[in-house]
Amino acid sequence: MSPGSLKFIRYFLRKDGYEVTEARDGAEALELIENSRFDLVLSDVRMPRVNGVALVLHVRSRRPTIPIILMTGVPFDLTSALASTLPCLIKPLSLDELRSNIQRALC
Repeated sequence: MSPGSLKFIRYFLRKDGYEVTEARDGAEALELIENSRFDLVLSDVRMPRVNGVALVLHVRSRRPTIPIILMTGVPFDLTSALASTLPCLIKPLSLDELRSNIQRALC
């Protein structure tokens, strides 16, 4: 995801009252998840170093109760069996869809 898109999503989520922690890539996300407590993981499928599928598998094995929402700009990424068990948003994101998926995941 481009830095501009990340900045926009961060602004949108903070405006909605959420605390946001960002990772530059999947490896940094794994480290953050191991060392901190999170209520939700919002992840791109395609990321450097560790992709979103590997991130999901790790989170599920270590912190199975954390809700996860995936994002992708490449719809064929969603053919994964894993994707059928998680909310997957197609980029460009609809902010209303993002908001409703987050609210649903946190309920």
